Amino acid sequence: MHGRLKVKTTAVQEEEKRIKRQKKLKLFQGALAAAFKKIHSKEYDPEGLYITQEILAANSDYYTIWNYRKNAFLHFKNTKTSDELLKCFQDELSFLQNCLKNNPKSYSCWNQRCFVLLTMSDPDWKKELQLCDLFLQFDDRNFHCWDYRRFVVQHSAVLPGEEIQFTHKLIENNFSNYSSWHYRSKLLPIECPDASDKNRIGEKMLLEELELVQNAFFTDPNDQSAWFYHRWLLGRGETKQSLLSLHVSLLDNKLTCTLRKPASIKDCSRLNVYINDNPHVVVWKGCNQGKYQHVWQSDLPKKDLFSGENKIKVEFGSSELMVEMTGQDEAISCIQTNTETFRQSSSDAKLSVLTEELKSCEELNDLEPGNKWVMLTLVLLMRAIDPTHYSSQVHDTLHELCTVDGMRQCYYQDLMSKFVIEDHIAAVDLHQRCIDLHGKALTRVCRFEFFSTITSLNLSHNQLHSLNSPFKLLHCLQKLDVSENEIVEISGLKDLTKLVLLNLDSNKISSLKTLEPVTTCAALQKISVKSNRIPLEDIDSLLQILPNVEIVYE
Repeated sequence: MHGRLKVKTTAVQEEEKRIKRQKKLKLFQGALAAAFKKIHSKEYDPEGLYITQEILAANSDYYTIWNYRKNAFLHFKNTKTSDELLKCFQDELSFLQNCLKNNPKSYSCWNQRCFVLLTMSDPDWKKELQLCDLFLQFDDRNFHCWDYRRFVVQHSAVLPGEEIQFTHKLIENNFSNYSSWHYRSKLLPIECPDASDKNRIGEKMLLEELELVQNAFFTDPNDQSAWFYHRWLLGRGETKQSLLSLHVSLLDNKLTCTLRKPASIKDCSRLNVYINDNPHVVVWKGCNQGKYQHVWQSDLPKKDLFSGENKIKVEFGSSELMVEMTGQDEAISCIQTNTETFRQSSSDAKLSVLTEELKSCEELNDLEPGNKWVMLTLVLLMRAIDPTHYSSQVHDTLHELCTVDGMRQCYYQDLMSKFVIEDHIAAVDLHQRCIDLHGKALTRVCRFEFFSTITSLNLSHNQLHSLNSPFKLLHCLQKLDVSENEIVEISGLKDLTKLVLLNLDSNKISSLKTLEPVTTCAALQKISVKSNRIPLEDIDSLLQILPNVEIVYE
């Protein structure tokens, strides 16, 4: 047994590690106590820098300690010579570089480096760019470093064209470099802006970028970075704000305007009201609690209305709607919808460019069948080019996507529902006040702003799970049929003040609490809840809460 090396047991090793950790902790706590003593006494000296440096070397994300060092450097600006101050800043930059080597994604370190450079009299921005290059070689997706690089470029004389070349080099090395694609999307509109929209790029550069991104997704069709950039290139046209509908009710003395995009009360100052050709100042109120809303209402002044004919016009920018009332109590005016109503929000790219992209994606789909990114891009391109012509192909592709990418099945179903509703809106006259969307396999309801003046809505025999959308936008709604769905909650029906009839038959409502929103519908006369899962005692409670409402439950 003599001369044989004694092997330490696991328990002994763990005990030694524990003792070492205790010693380190004791030293760290002692340094913290000394640092906070200097912080409270506002004592800024070399000893304070040394103590805090030891702390930050162990934990570089201690923001309070970095703040002490910031205050120390600001103090040194008034107490040290320029050479001494320069030496302090250079030492700090060197220390920060060491900290970043250990923790390259430390918010505090990058923030401190920004502070030092902004506080120095003559920082070396070129050297900082080289530092960014170095860190991006190790991790080209380090968004902290990308943010810092943008900061450096902003404060130096680097031209956008030089940075575009830099991103091109990184993309050629790695097509999956999402950060480079994103940075490129910020630089190109500056370097090559489109004549009609400064946030987009010119057609010549657009074609070059499409060729670059096609090389990327033909090389690796499963990488999402290039597909996201491709979608940005094709762009989304900005929906212009305009009036959608005007509703006048003399019974309520209400004037209601519905806008294409949500607007604030400040935006409503652009809504100009004319009653019998005379301008009139009104006070607008939203129908919900949000700051930005589609529907805005105001009271109608009886003193300005004639006993016979009345003409009421509302202007908003270049759009206007008008109603002429000849004795009736209610009148509406809506825009005329068509196939172009939603295409304008699909893409800014020219039709010829979209068609070429569609051909390229179809070719790639043949080479890589079942690729979700290719298939989804095909759907969006077909919708942008001609929704009517490609309607069946869009439906089939989305149906296939539900199988190919089952984890996102609900997303594709919701997208299909959105397309179905948009196509229905494009095909009907919005002056019709009864909308029938039954049996459309809808999993969600959207575009309520286009239905704000309807009185009857049929959503039966669909696949809706909840009614949590803002039905309150339907301020004229009197009859709602959502039977034969899979609804488990109806929170969106709250405060439908004109709702008279509600059909909730054959859903999955299971408690009185779920039905609470209907108690806020002041005009409700009849509600049907047959073939649900509501206990009889909850039905009895509902009968007591709504004694004047006919409740059909069996």
